[in-house]
Amino acid sequence: MVDSTVFPTLEGMAIGLVILKKGGVREPHWHPNASELGYCVSGKTAMTIFSPGNGYDRFTIEAGDLSYVPIGYIHDIENIGDTDAKFLEVFNNEKPKDLGISGSIGSMQNRVLNATFSINPPTFFNQFNNNSPNNVVVGRKPNLLYNKEKYTRIANNHKFDLANFPPQVQTAGGTVALGNANAFPILKGLACYLLRFKPHGIREPHWHPNSPELNYVIEGKARLTIFSPGGDSGSYELGHVDTFEVSAGEIVFIPQGYFHYIENINNNGNTTFAVFFGNERPEDIGISGSFSAYSNGVLGSVFNTDPSMFNKLPRLQQDVFLVSGAG
Repeated sequence: MVDSTVFPTLEGMAIGLVILKKGGVREPHWHPNASELGYCVSGKTAMTIFSPGNGYDRFTIEAGDLSYVPIGYIHDIENIGDTDAKFLEVFNNEKPKDLGISGSIGSMQNRVLNATFSINPPTFFNQFNNNSPNNVVVGRKPNLLYNKEKYTRIANNHKFDLANFPPQVQTAGGTVALGNANAFPILKGLACYLLRFKPHGIREPHWHPNSPELNYVIEGKARLTIFSPGGDSGSYELGHVDTFEVSAGEIVFIPQGYFHYIENINNNGNTTFAVFFGNERPEDIGISGSFSAYSNGVLGSVFNTDPSMFNKLPRLQQDVFLVSGAG
């Protein structure tokens, strides 16, 4: 788990990477202070969610699928495939908390549990409950049970096939599938974009007015620049620039409203990002549309140059979002 304890810059978001071996089970658990948005990187899994009002949802999750679990809903993840399953879990809290069913059972007296289930004679929970509040976290199904289970692809309103959703943005620089509440209505407080760069593709310099951004590099290599406010001196002129490279398996956090860009520097192939947001409908403002919104006079005064110079600037009516660089 990467939260603000190990990555102090995180604010309002955290991310975990779950790898389940064949037959592995992420124990039924819930998060009392955060909702969870999962992205299946590889493998085949199943999830069961039990929710208020005796709601019961069980469905499969495969590579490219999103799964959403509201705050406080109990859920598990089971590897039902023949290979390891790799699962990203993103939360809308920088320090998500976790309560598991094993520790919950262990925290209660056996007589209370036996009475709750009306067990007579009241000895069932005495057989296995060690009265420990520690969670198992990850367990494994017995081989007999695992081999007998057969699964087909099961749909559910808690999941969304982001990888195979027609990308809403398609340009020479790549594609973007927007897994927000417009496409995945159950979302609240979280969203995920699947950003696929072609060689030399560039996500235009931009910022998000209503959400932080947490990126996970699925494949490839990219360069980012982040422009952030300066120190605590109160000076409007101060600013801080960070430029760095990231590769597969690395994460990047960008606070709400910070100006940034992403560029594919994997010249011989694509680069793919899972881009998570702390808002179900993240807003976007790009430099192409915003720069074009101001008059030549305003731009000339800001850049201390002849306003007529900006006659050559294309006036774009909307942000370009994703473009192809010069290489």
